[in-house]
Amino acid sequence: MSIAANLRLLCSTEPSISAICRRIGINRQQFNKYLNGSSRPSAANLRRIALHFGVRPAELMLPQEEFENHPNVTSLLYGAAQGNVGPDGFDSAFLGQTIPLRRYLGYYLSYFLSHSWENSVICAMVRLDEHEGMVRCRSLERSVDPEDGSLFLSKYSGRVAFLGGRIFVMEFQTLARDALVETVLNPIGRGQLSYLRGVTFGITSRQRTPFTSPIAWHYLGRDIDLRAAMRKVGRFDRHSRQLDLRALKILSGDSAAPKP
Repeated sequence: MSIAANLRLLCSTEPSISAICRRIGINRQQFNKYLNGSSRPSAANLRRIALHFGVRPAELMLPQEEFENHPNVTSLLYGAAQGNVGPDGFDSAFLGQTIPLRRYLGYYLSYFLSHSWENSVICAMVRLDEHEGMVRCRSLERSVDPEDGSLFLSKYSGRVAFLGGRIFVMEFQTLARDALVETVLNPIGRGQLSYLRGVTFGITSRQRTPFTSPIAWHYLGRDIDLRAAMRKVGRFDRHSRQLDLRALKILSGDSAAPKP
């Protein structure tokens, strides 16, 4: 039975079966029946198991060889080989996140207050996608100094986790290679995706000093006119009419924004 073999393979990436059962919330005796193939998980339990390991329920029923070569599974196996699984492994925070974050995949315009230029807002392009069994974040910032016309370009690559009802984004500055950025987002209601609000912690473009700012992500979709969207990326005066009004309300602390 392929599901039993696939489940045994997934369990090999974690320290103990007992710990897995506790986290999933399934009786150990019943779980053993799934492992030896004498019983098949119900649809509800299959979904709980898949969610824990970061795969889709349908993937658990793939032929064993096909399952072993699936990107979500190879990522887990690689992490186990590197010792990055279990409650003490940092990478474990980002494993098993493809399903809870799948609805958030796509492109965003990210707005936050600039600490390099007074009364300015930075608008950056962000993309979330699945990559090697995890959710990846890639960001681009492009700012022009209003005084001397200098161009400041920053690119970031990182990982995303959904923990405790919050979205955590950890990114590395891949051009200067001198900074890590963390963003914590709070989805506004179960059905709200258009705007995500939160806080970001980073390094300023000019002085390279630490700063924190409220942040708003405006969801654009999965298939967009990227060239048109990129024209909105840059540094803007805080009162510019080119800026998204709802995003500005979030940055100003307006608890009523955004309205559905």
